[in-house]
Amino acid sequence: MYSYSPRPVHVRPELDRMAEYIPGESLESFSARTGIPVEKLIKLNGNESPYGPAPQVIEALGNHLSYNNYPDTESRALKQALSAYTGVDSRHIVISHGSNELINLLYHIFLTVGDNILSCPPTFTLYTFITTFCGAYVLEVPRADDYEIDVEAIIKALTPETKIIVLCSPNNPTGNPVSEEDVLTLLDTGRIVMVDEAYVEFSHNPKGFAHLVPQYRNLIVMRTFSKWAGLAGLRIGYGIFPDWIVSYMRRAQCPFEVNLAGHIAAIETLNHLDYTLDKVQRIVEERERLFSILQSHRYLDPLPSQGNFILTRVDEDEMKIEHVKQAVERSGILLRYFHHPYLSNYVRLTVGLPEHTDLIHQALLQLEEYK
Repeated sequence: MYSYSPRPVHVRPELDRMAEYIPGESLESFSARTGIPVEKLIKLNGNESPYGPAPQVIEALGNHLSYNNYPDTESRALKQALSAYTGVDSRHIVISHGSNELINLLYHIFLTVGDNILSCPPTFTLYTFITTFCGAYVLEVPRADDYEIDVEAIIKALTPETKIIVLCSPNNPTGNPVSEEDVLTLLDTGRIVMVDEAYVEFSHNPKGFAHLVPQYRNLIVMRTFSKWAGLAGLRIGYGIFPDWIVSYMRRAQCPFEVNLAGHIAAIETLNHLDYTLDKVQRIVEERERLFSILQSHRYLDPLPSQGNFILTRVDEDEMKIEHVKQAVERSGILLRYFHHPYLSNYVRLTVGLPEHTDLIHQALLQLEEYK
């Protein structure tokens, strides 16, 4: 008899230096920790919409009878609707299971061991995790004191191994957009410039940079239905790419990348924009009210935002952030806290319904009375 000794199986070494992405706490976890029933909680830590999708979306999902069939691999109907929405020809559009999946796929197409991306913290930390998984590295160029990107510093920091410059506009978590002038300047470097526009519908320029993609071989725009359309649970997003990158993205994608329910929901959202954009406008209006309320508390310093969230600094000489956390948690409110050194004394609040803003205000007033 032959004895067989298999070689030991090892995971990729990149995983040993890859920190886990930590999202905001879930309702179920918070309920288990605090004892407050899920149905009494207010989730304002994930930048989800407080409004449900358009009624026509729910109706279409319930009426569809062919979930046993695969969706159209070309996503023709959805691309056509997105072309009308963005003003960009459908050949530039790639559909995916959330924009995060597209970012992951893009990085794996272009990054190899020893390459790097350039990012401007504080920003969405997922960019770093995916880069590490590719065996690449992140060059960090911190934002200026007003959280604007430092274009000159970015250009100086570029190396021959820099493949992608990553921008988030409006930026998560600071809420400020990137200017077109800055994007154009960075495009001149010849590097791929990826602009993550997950929150663009809430901004002063809801058209974003999609219209520029056909003019540049190195500009990519990422979008999602999770925030503005209230479809976070269905995980559907899309990207707008130059022609030559589209072919690589499609080649690297798994077949039937997006589930049928996601297709239906996105198409119905785009067919009934008045309902959803009205909800976006309500969130924008509530964002301004929430900003004023936060500003009225002397120990809070909120940043002006063009997202559906507000980042605020807590002056810990006046009030410890842990006391703020305890106060809102007693009211069943989940907010987003950070472990990153740039943001250790900051908290991010998703803009919710008016009554959610009222509860936050009451919790903070009660905290001040107690203190």
